Amino acid sequence: MPRIKIDTVTEALAAFQQLNIDERLATLASVYTNLIDEINGDEIEALPTDKAQNLVAQIQSLSDEEQLFALRDLLPATRNDQDEVMLDPHPSKAMVELARGGTKMPTGEYGAMSTEGKLAFWYLLAERLGSTIIPIPQDYHPSEEAITLLNFLDSLDTDDLVAFVQRVM
Repeated sequence: MPRIKIDTVTEALAAFQQLNIDERLATLASVYTNLIDEINGDEIEALPTDKAQNLVAQIQSLSDEEQLFALRDLLPATRNDQDEVMLDPHPSKAMVELARGGTKMPTGEYGAMSTEGKLAFWYLLAERLGSTIIPIPQDYHPSEEAITLLNFLDSLDTDDLVAFVQRVM
């Protein structure tokens, strides 16, 4: 059985929680992109993916801008969150969306997922980054704190990295 270094994972988690939401998303995208090659297919197939696939499909159906807002809403979602109505950040577009009810984001559904379901969700999302899911913008420049965390995470072995991701969820 692999030995997970709890102090190391806790340190990474504390640094992650200090980042703003966009840097958290970029960090998760980077971590999952690296994990895709490291995690064996049997482990992924063992994850509960039905709800995760449904949620990913809902996000894929949104525009790039709406996808970003949806992910910002989902990352901090908890079991007690209510499903949110997402509106365009541009006031004139938001008024039109408000009139038709906005885009419903199932934050409560995501928040109620098990840790394994959330792992499956983010894994499936990472597989689609840059194709049907908005990629990290090419002009994105992480903060010094985010770079430090990413370098730290790069030094972790796969088991510690998976433990970090589980704690982030």
